[in-house]
Amino acid sequence: MMESMTIREIMKACDGEFIGGENIFEETINHITIDSRTVEHGSLYIPVIGENNDGHIYIDSAFKSGALCCLSEIDVKYPHIKVGSTFKALKDIAEYYRCLFDIKVIAITGSVGKTTAKDMIYSILSQKYSVLKTMGNFNNEFGLPQTLFNLNKTHDIAVLEMGMNSFGEISRLSKTARPDVCVILNIGVSHIGRLGSKDGILKAKSEIFDYMKKDAKVYLNGDDDKLITLKDNNISPIYFGAGEENHAKLKKIIKADIKGTEFTCDYKNEEIKLKIYYPGEYLISSALAGVAIGKDFGLTADQIEKGIAEFSPSNMRMEITQTSKIMILDDTYNACPESILAGVEVLEHAQGRKVAIIGDILELDEFAQKIHYETGQKIAKKKVDLIICTGELSEDMYKGAEKTIGDRAIYFKTQEEMINSLKDIIIKGDTVYIKASRGLKLEKTVEFLMKEYK
Repeated sequence: MMESMTIREIMKACDGEFIGGENIFEETINHITIDSRTVEHGSLYIPVIGENNDGHIYIDSAFKSGALCCLSEIDVKYPHIKVGSTFKALKDIAEYYRCLFDIKVIAITGSVGKTTAKDMIYSILSQKYSVLKTMGNFNNEFGLPQTLFNLNKTHDIAVLEMGMNSFGEISRLSKTARPDVCVILNIGVSHIGRLGSKDGILKAKSEIFDYMKKDAKVYLNGDDDKLITLKDNNISPIYFGAGEENHAKLKKIIKADIKGTEFTCDYKNEEIKLKIYYPGEYLISSALAGVAIGKDFGLTADQIEKGIAEFSPSNMRMEITQTSKIMILDDTYNACPESILAGVEVLEHAQGRKVAIIGDILELDEFAQKIHYETGQKIAKKKVDLIICTGELSEDMYKGAEKTIGDRAIYFKTQEEMINSLKDIIIKGDTVYIKASRGLKLEKTVEFLMKEYK
């Protein structure tokens, strides 16, 4: 539950004009929401305008549900704070609210693995501190303010995920959050269609530094060829990765299989042995960032080890289900070339016939044909027995794979066509990995496999 703010405070925070209901001007607000369905008695309702919806049409509903006040860009019959933009006001209020707390804010961005790193770092720091973290996909300009409104006096740290798909977005998120710690995980090709190049993506991700605190610490993946160019950007990064030059570095992978990864790492001349109980060597990078941050926040090696052991990824991120007939690796939340290849490497450790079902990678624009083709080629070089591509863009992925492995690559234009054929393709003993961009909703394929091969 958030700490209370008066309507007067909120009005000043967003530079608005209070209209109506003078008797409630000094009343306190303990809940702020942009979703009229979640309004509680005494809430402040902020009717933001999105691509497909205008929250102003739900103002009546919000007050019927108990709202005390709302923001509005138009005159309404209820007590309201009139502003030029409710979207901007949402962020202004969240920024003001964040600055009421003497806590550490850790901001995390990157092309791949933001949610995983956020969950990992949260799990580590929770061994010693009370930590708030971004929930679900609340990593944008609508979601991050709502996360901040969950802050209260019990929290010591907030771990916030920052996503973007255009220039300026992370800068605005940084302004709202005012981070004390900035983490950039990697620079890939996600959103390259809008940002033009990996250099453009690097520039957009580096906006995380725009509003960081003066004494903020910066943690960067030292194995990333773009991130190491930030050395002369008036920051003194702490690097993590497998390379010997990193500060927090991987020493040795002891074991890596479908059950998880066991490894040793070193930071500040202390070697720590760790076990991640989920598959994927790609998780080591997030763990190394967590080790460095954990130690810098005063955690012991035992606390860090326990935090990583208790780490659990969010839904649809490499969820493993063993049915009576097949093993399903559900990694359907979203996709980019880097995350697809990392997931296929997990599939390589599986038993039985290894089947990869891969769908379109979205938001690549003019780069789509080239990147899909190259991704297909790279998947085909892995130890995979069958590659099934689905979606209009993935025809190029299929062509890249087919050139290398021939008829061990199959293509379906639509998910429906593929599902109708899968019962003739998937056999008992298979391990099936499923991955695509969110827009393809390949969880439908997962649901089919769970039912057909239960």
